Amino acid sequence: MAELNTTKARQGRTGRPVLYVLLGGLALALIVFAGLGIYGSVLPDQNIGGVQNSDVSAAPATPTDTTSSTVTPSQANNSAAVPSGTGTRP
Repeated sequence: MAELNTTKARQGRTGRPVLYVLLGGLALALIVFAGLGIYGSVLPDQNIGGVQNSDVSAAPATPTDTTSSTVTPSQANNSAAVPSGTGTRP
């Protein structure tokens, strides 16, 4: 097997050209980030769903319907389903 010269076997050069590419990419990312920040601050606040500004200090309204569909564990144990075909409770 032939031996390779380590200098010729390198993938690419390191040094200033690589540094310039990395710094250029970082600068472009910062410019895009700043542009998005400016764009977001310029946009007006949209009224979503036609809801007007509400009083955030008001408490939520209490429900008027008092029927509850919540099943407690004791209710669940008392109304266990009867397996089909057996006729008795487990």
